[in-house]
Parts: sequence; structure tokens; C-alpha cells
Amino acid sequence: MKRLGSGPAALDLLGLPDTQSRLLAVASTARTFLLSHWPRWHEAWGPPAPLVLSQWTCVRSSLLLLKALEWCGVRATLRSGRPHNNRGYGLLTVKGWVSHAWVEADKFVADITADQFGHPPVVVIPVDNPIYRGADEETYRLRPTRAGIVAVDETWPSWRSYVDQKRLPAQSNQTYPED
Repeated sequence: MKRLGSGPAALDLLGLPDTQSRLLAVASTARTFLLSHWPRWHEAWGPPAPLVLSQWTCVRSSLLLLKALEWCGVRATLRSGRPHNNRGYGLLTVKGWVSHAWVEADKFVADITADQFGHPPVVVIPVDNPIYRGADEETYRLRPTRAGIVAVDETWPSWRSYVDQKRLPAQSNQTYPED
């Protein structure tokens, strides 16, 4: 079976029926992986404690998802927005626009931290859905910090081990070359 990129069998994207399903599989895997890493990130930031584990992690989490998708051969882009005056950027919630970051790939939004705003934990929807609006102007975007980039880079080897352990049984007899 042909695969995209160099990711392991757990991220074999060609076996799924459509783009949205493939993105949902990678996003769900990334979110499950990050559940054990978010507390460490919060501990490093100090008080206050988050109400939801994904709270305040959207840029870092999206960076990891972006890297995971690209590792699987899927072109992806980090998108974000910060509301400003009457300009609605970010994520639309029942309380209005909030600052937020997510990934866009193959004309879909993939968001693994939307639950901090009352949305489902993993969202994969078409990019033209009006609840997501990325800012084109740098002024209204969230920027990855150096500390965030380092945190994702430090987490990456654990991600690789995690997905190697999650191989699907039908594919466990296959071997995969190193990157």
C-alpha cells in the first residue's frame, strides 16, 4: 500500500475514504497524544490552572499538528486570529470572537483545542465555515513564541514513538524506513 510522506502505519492516510476523514484521524491522534503533555506546559507557565487542559495551548498544539501533517505528506498552514475592534478574527463563540490558532490543510480547518471555548475537542470542517476567520494582517495573528517552538521540538521525538506504538494490527508486519 502506498503512503503519503514518511509517517508510520498509524498515520496511513490513503486507507481512509476522504480528506476530512484523513485529517480527522491525524488531528485526533495528535490531541490524544497531547493530553499527557499539556499539564507539563501549564506547570511551566505557573498559575492560574486551566479550566480545560487545552486552554492556552492553541498555538503550540497547532504547531505540533502542523508538523505531524507535514510528516505525513500533507501540506498545512498555521492560521490564527485576534479580534480587534469591529474586525472578527479567530474563533467565533457564543460570547463573540476569541483569539485562537488552528491548522488549515486541503481546504479544511483542523483544530485540536476548540474545547477550551465550548466547541468539540477535535474540529475538522471546511475552511469556508464562518466560525473560523484567520487574519491576513500580521497585527491580528497569534505568533508562535520561541518557547513554544522549543516545546514542540522537544515533544517531537515522543510523538514519533507514540505513533510508532499505535500501528494498526493489519499493518504491523510492514517496515518503514527512517526519515
